[in-house]
Amino acid sequence: MIYLGIIGAGRMGNAHAKELAQIEGVKIAGVYDIKLEAAQAMQAQHGANIYRSASALAAVPEISGILICSPTYCHLEGIKAAAKAQKAIFCEKPLCRTKAEIREISNLAGKSPPAFMVGFVRRHMAKSKKLKEILESGTLGRIRFCNVDLPFGGYRRMPGDWFADFNLCGGVILDMLAHHIDLANWFFGAPERVYAAGLLMDASQPEPADYVAAVVTYRDNIIVNLMCNWQRFGRSSEMMEIYGDNGAVVMDGSDNLAYYPKGKAKQSIPTAGVSGPQQQMQSFVAAARGTNACPVTLADGISSLLVGLAMIDSVNTQNVVAMRS
Repeated sequence: MIYLGIIGAGRMGNAHAKELAQIEGVKIAGVYDIKLEAAQAMQAQHGANIYRSASALAAVPEISGILICSPTYCHLEGIKAAAKAQKAIFCEKPLCRTKAEIREISNLAGKSPPAFMVGFVRRHMAKSKKLKEILESGTLGRIRFCNVDLPFGGYRRMPGDWFADFNLCGGVILDMLAHHIDLANWFFGAPERVYAAGLLMDASQPEPADYVAAVVTYRDNIIVNLMCNWQRFGRSSEMMEIYGDNGAVVMDGSDNLAYYPKGKAKQSIPTAGVSGPQQQMQSFVAAARGTNACPVTLADGISSLLVGLAMIDSVNTQNVVAMRS
């Protein structure tokens, strides 16, 4: 039996708890949330003991791993507590909000917690893994460009909600687009330069909303175009398409990949496997037990975040931002 603790009993904390409850030999032993009623609800659902601080939860000897599912601007508190107690760490994305926090987290991680995994669930999805396999096979030939289309027409947050405060959440760039930035990094390697235009949740709007259009250029001049928005009307969808000299592959909200080989008819590539959220939790449990390495590391979380912060810098300065190797 492995015992885990959860910091943050909101939407993501409960989503992960649901997946963990399906894994044999796992017990959600503790929970901390600043809202006592949220912690009580998780206690009722999973039998977790309630603790009054992140440090108190992390200090429990039998707890081997901590899941940090609190709001972005609170992540550092949980990471500090878990790292000090030498617990395995799972932290939701984005890792944090600022470069200064990145440096602090890097220093804490240098003290060697047993494992440190970042919550990029799309890496665990069968279709993402299949797309990665296709890219590595060379089937598409030399990769030329990639388009990411990620609109969300159901945004409802209002002033006073931390998800409507750009300084706390980082808007669509750090919170929503972060997943596809991570996929691009995974697929294409090191980014070289970033250019972006966006709203950054401009406070002059009638209601909170956000938008970004960005171009990230990777090694070998692979061009990645990314569009993402939070809006109160319009469409919601998810699409990532990659073009090479020999064809293209499209990954969207369906379970299958669409393959367009050059000069041939469109093909559907089925993908199947354990759901992404379940696979993610299985991977963290294995890392916390010490039986497998984390498939999504602290370095991966930092890489995605640095690209997102470069987009914000580019919007503010209207300049191309060079990424350091």
